[in-house]
Amino acid sequence: MPGLSSQGIFLSYRREDAAPNARLLKFQLAERFPDVQVFMDLDSIEPGQDFAEVIEDAVNSCAVLVALIGRRWATLTDEEGARRLDNPDDYVRFEVKTALERGVQVIPVLIDDAKPPRQRDLPADLHKLARLSAAKLSYDRYQADADLLFDLIQRLLAKVAEQSQAGDQVRLAAASGTAPVPLADAERIANSITDELMKASALSGVAEALAATEPDRAERIANSITDEFSKVSALSGVAKRLAATNPGRAERIANSITANSITDKSAKAKTLSDVAEALAATDPDRAARLLTGAELIANSITDDRTKVSALIGVAEALAAIDPDQAARLFTDIERFANSITFESTKVFALIGVAEALAATDPDRAARLLTDAERIAGSITDEFMKASALGRVVYVLAAIDPGRAERIANSITDEFTKASALGDVAEALAGTDPDRAARLLTDAERIANSITDKPTKASALFDVAKALAATDPDRAERVANSVITDKPSHPWTLSAFAKALAATDPVRAERIANSITDESTKASALFDVAKALAATDPDQAERIANSIADEFMKALALSGVAEGLAAADPDRAARLLTGAERVANSITDEGWKASALSGVARALAATSS
Repeated sequence: MPGLSSQGIFLSYRREDAAPNARLLKFQLAERFPDVQVFMDLDSIEPGQDFAEVIEDAVNSCAVLVALIGRRWATLTDEEGARRLDNPDDYVRFEVKTALERGVQVIPVLIDDAKPPRQRDLPADLHKLARLSAAKLSYDRYQADADLLFDLIQRLLAKVAEQSQAGDQVRLAAASGTAPVPLADAERIANSITDELMKASALSGVAEALAATEPDRAERIANSITDEFSKVSALSGVAKRLAATNPGRAERIANSITANSITDKSAKAKTLSDVAEALAATDPDRAARLLTGAELIANSITDDRTKVSALIGVAEALAAIDPDQAARLFTDIERFANSITFESTKVFALIGVAEALAATDPDRAARLLTDAERIAGSITDEFMKASALGRVVYVLAAIDPGRAERIANSITDEFTKASALGDVAEALAGTDPDRAARLLTDAERIANSITDKPTKASALFDVAKALAATDPDRAERVANSVITDKPSHPWTLSAFAKALAATDPVRAERIANSITDESTKASALFDVAKALAATDPDQAERIANSIADEFMKALALSGVAEGLAAADPDRAARLLTGAERVANSITDEGWKASALSGVARALAATSS
């Protein structure tokens, strides 16, 4: 099963079969789910790497795998004429097989007139794929089909997120000895949950809450969790909670996790780094010991990008207790990144180091980005080159916006160029609004030059989002130009309403209410209500109560209650009573449990 922190989306596809669709989907998924990592192009694994480890690491960090299936997905052959799908080492086969084995939700997506794969045409380890209901992505109905896919992914991610939040909510319940129902008797509530992942998350929350006062019981509960990833998360949480009161025990638990519970090396390094970071203030010597172990583990990782990422995590934790050693480690990471022979891997590794250093050593970060820009220019794959340069611009914009603008304008891919100019404009909005506006005009012009309609719509929506805070009238005009042909385009409207919620809630509510899809409208109104909670609680409560979807209404009422708890605790308590009543009216047990968890979190926050 994927871990409860797994919120990534894995795009599995064959370049010869569905590359344009995968590319556009990646951009749109990044827009719709900005806090979710989208994995793609793992078929560029460099020589010497263990492809199984690389794919397993990526799939394990995801909640959803989208398998794009075109007409040639099952029939493409290798250089010797053998069908790729018959090769156990075929990347696509291994990606889907790993997801099916790990309990990651797999969504088959049929491109245009592709047919669902038949079980007899699949290897045995992919037979389950033939039994899964498939989504469609057709040229004539692309955006409508994509919206349905995005809504499905949103529901799946929401369920995983709520499972994770359940732990936080029940943890807060356990911490409050006088908390009202549904917070009382948190362990009993957690054990009553039938969904195993949600139960694991809730028990994890109870364990973390008990760590400071009842460490034996906390550790026992964490160890009772059967799901390996959830158990690791719980024990890690207990160790971090113990850092302030019992650093010796925290260190022991961290070491026991890495010795007995985790096989993934990057997860081991992250666990040690996280606990060390919690220990830094109270026991820097113990923290340093854990980070020494984390560095050794990180250096043993064979995948270059994963290794760099793990080492950066160690270096960032080390900076709090020993800046000189952190500087030494960053130097080592930079040297290793420069030794990578595979150009695309090298460039993204250097960008990662630069991003980690940008706030503390901008000159060094700028130098690394110069190297990354040079290397990106040598990449022959135009899509990878554009992606690399776009990432350079994103990191560089806050350090040297002039240079970032020059690089953005050098990008040949129009979509990436428009997005990069938007990144520079956002960085300049507070200091040079006129220049930012000019850049967004350029970005809008470039976006309008794109001939592919879905790609053009995504690019224009990026411009609208960037304009939302400073020029909402223009932003709405741009957003409306995106949906001229599809007035009921729910995703674009919902995302735009969310972008406006903090700065122009009246406009945001109007846009949200124009959405015809009820679930998407509910999500948009939820964002608006939460944004208004602290500044206009009457309006926030009215909007929350207007939501038709019971699950989102319960969460919205809880969010509004949290926002006004400090100023009006009685009103917050009344709202939470209403939220609990709404949650209990939900007939689906899984969504009811998630909704009650949301109420529990808010109750804990307001009673603390």
